[in-house]
Amino acid sequence: MDKFTDELRAKKVINRNDIQTFKNYIDKKYAKNQTKERASMLSNTIHHILYTKLEGIPNEYKSSIKVNILKNTFAKNKTSITMYDVFDCCLMENKLKTNCTSLLTNWINLNIDNPIKDEDLKSYLGIKEEVNHKKKVKNTDDNKLIVNMTDSNINVENNAPNYKFLNTYLKYLGTLKFSNKTIITFIVIIFLIMFYPISKVAYSMSSKSNFKFYSFKEKSVSQGLLQNTNCKFSNAHLPDYMKYKDIDEVKLKKFLTLHKSLLVKEPYFSTIMSVAKEFNLNPLVLFSITGQEQSFVPEDTKFASKIANNPFNVFHSWQEYNTDIKDASKIAARTVINLSKDMPKDSDPFLWVGKSYAEDKNWGKGVEAIFKDLSEKCK
Repeated sequence: MDKFTDELRAKKVINRNDIQTFKNYIDKKYAKNQTKERASMLSNTIHHILYTKLEGIPNEYKSSIKVNILKNTFAKNKTSITMYDVFDCCLMENKLKTNCTSLLTNWINLNIDNPIKDEDLKSYLGIKEEVNHKKKVKNTDDNKLIVNMTDSNINVENNAPNYKFLNTYLKYLGTLKFSNKTIITFIVIIFLIMFYPISKVAYSMSSKSNFKFYSFKEKSVSQGLLQNTNCKFSNAHLPDYMKYKDIDEVKLKKFLTLHKSLLVKEPYFSTIMSVAKEFNLNPLVLFSITGQEQSFVPEDTKFASKIANNPFNVFHSWQEYNTDIKDASKIAARTVINLSKDMPKDSDPFLWVGKSYAEDKNWGKGVEAIFKDLSEKCK
């Protein structure tokens, strides 16, 4: 009955190796940026990954859940976060657990292969309450959370003086009042201390204004990776042909079929289309990037199903960041939009974006050629 928990435990969200990989890439790609800026990029990446795993959970619970995920994993020296950790922290929200059983069941079924029913979850919750009644966690005092963090055994190798400073700093933070978003940032920064010098990281948090996060492939802090995806994108800086427009989906599917593309199938095709509309971006732009990066993911390609999770190679490659098509599509869309914001007038947007999107100097030319071909064929 509770085998679903085994499935959730088997699904990794992120681990320390992933974070080290992200850090290495950021340090190489943005070597000229200040350490505090690179730390912000890494922090933003962790935030985004956790955020995507809470899709389907009401927004009012997400910040608190993210706080508890970080508090109960990395802040306690766990080496990884699994979907079970996410689920367990969802259960810490009493209102969510009590009043939203069906919603939780749907969320679970989105993340496992063998669906469960509401009755299964209710039965599991009854057992869990009996076993863990002494371990209930209250999520009512944000400041107390910060103070309690000082009791966690955070391993900062060869950096004992910094750890003492960290404890003092956290106790000071506990006397202040912060929003959930700020608290989450502090907890992530604690983990980042293992990767960046503490003086630089602490300084990056010191601004009195709201925190500004760097997108992983962004040149400036003008728009964070975690921007509310429900807002409308005017994309005034983009030429009209790159903004969203209805296209002939039948012709596009015919084109993809001729290329034996896995992306013609679901959930890939409709997801890319819907994300393009959400971000006011011509869907052919996104499909063109998949053509340049992965030749539209031919079905007979080795690991095709994994490549199709991230055919844009966001966060360096599909091997290093194997997420799902919706997450990857959103990151790719944001990246194109953000990278083109400081584009000089009369510049070619594909060539401009390509300078930062990929190491291949001909990337922009390749994507543009595919885009023009697709535009002609999908008239």
